[in-house]
Amino acid sequence: MNILYVGLARTIWLFDFGLLNPKGMNLRGVLEEIGKRYQFAQTPKNELDFDEQRSLSFKSGAFTGQRKVQLLVNLSVYSDGIVADTTSDTDETTEFLNDLAKWLSDTYGLVVPKERRENYLSQIDFQIAAPLAVLNPRLGQFVKRVEGHINTKSQLDMASIQFWTEDFGKPGVPAPVKIERKIPAPFSSNHYFSQAPITTKNHIALLNEFEALLGGK
Repeated sequence: MNILYVGLARTIWLFDFGLLNPKGMNLRGVLEEIGKRYQFAQTPKNELDFDEQRSLSFKSGAFTGQRKVQLLVNLSVYSDGIVADTTSDTDETTEFLNDLAKWLSDTYGLVVPKERRENYLSQIDFQIAAPLAVLNPRLGQFVKRVEGHINTKSQLDMASIQFWTEDFGKPGVPAPVKIERKIPAPFSSNHYFSQAPITTKNHIALLNEFEALLGGK
């Protein structure tokens, strides 16, 4: 398997935002200083400057962690927690949130609760040589049957595998796991996209397992 790039490495901290600011401190200056500290290109102007997702959105910031590489970061603050995105690794996204939490505590006495839920979302583009239908020879035969009913000169192939919980679509439910051909990449490129509500490292490990399944290992 060849990892082409990480499209999203998201870390989510869920908690009652009121616990962060129990004394009702005016956060306008705090928002401005977050923007300066992490060089965000866009910073909320005040506590009511919500985006379409009802979050206070900080966009296109910079963070340098232990790897000594300046990362592009985005941050969204909601009433029930905070969400941070990079395109490197969820470990580094979490490192950014830990840095933010320590700075908020040291500078303003705003303490992110230790009692919080931590979730992740990882999106990865990768290459594997085998088509998805090799999971079972009958799938390949079925693809040919489907192709026979469709008026097209283009190749038809199995394009996607997805997994989700039976309560999918309800608030707070994990995002589906997806492995699918990248649109609009040609089949010959062997370019695939995958999403999973787990850390980047665990996601890559699962994709390696999946490649082994395709290879019959």
